Amino acid sequence: MFAALVLVSGLMLRLALQDVVDPTTPAQAQTDTQQVRVTDVVDGDTIDVSPQVEGTDRVRLIGVDTPEVFGGEEPCGPEASDFTTEQLAGENVTLEFDEDREDPYGRALAYVWVPDLDGELFNETLVGEGYAEVSTFEPNVRYEDRFLAAESQAKDESVGVWATDPCTSLEPTTPEPTIPEPTSSLPPITTSPPPITTSPPPTTTSPPPEPTILDGGGPENGTAPLMPDGGCPVEYPVERANLCYR
Repeated sequence: MFAALVLVSGLMLRLALQDVVDPTTPAQAQTDTQQVRVTDVVDGDTIDVSPQVEGTDRVRLIGVDTPEVFGGEEPCGPEASDFTTEQLAGENVTLEFDEDREDPYGRALAYVWVPDLDGELFNETLVGEGYAEVSTFEPNVRYEDRFLAAESQAKDESVGVWATDPCTSLEPTTPEPTIPEPTSSLPPITTSPPPITTSPPPTTTSPPPEPTILDGGGPENGTAPLMPDGGCPVEYPVERANLCYR
């Protein structure tokens, strides 16, 4: 009987010492990390990774909420998705888990570090750039204070979802240059029709008609008398004894 009590006591002591030397608690089990590659971006706060984590390849970022792009697009939704795609697609990142590792939709819950725990906490970056609002739920509140500080700064700077016109101030636009109308110092060119000049018709002088026999009053056949001017008519050009012959 005594020996049995000693054996049981020794076993209990050994188990107690093992818990002290190598404690294993649920809290510790839920603070580990996993390195993955981002294979796709679903929207601003949801990504797909490889290899799978928690039995799924879909990961929802903890503590942040970006505007929707599915089921009714919200202001800044497309911009948030584009930003996450630009920063994470194809990148190797480190996922850090909190106490709850899965949401009601079966997605893994994680903080995303780029590229590791010494790098950038992307959840915080989303908030600071104005692409997401803080949305934390117990018990996953490890970085809530950091997220709230980033959100306060984004509000002060009126960027993203906090702008008067959401997302219009994220990328300032350069107005299109205006090209002035060409001006000329030269006087306008006018074309006047040439003046119309009218020349008088040329004056022609016809020579006086040759005297004819009829003009001299002579007969049409035989001889003809001299013309009043003393000459013979053209029909009777030969003069003899004051008469004109053919």
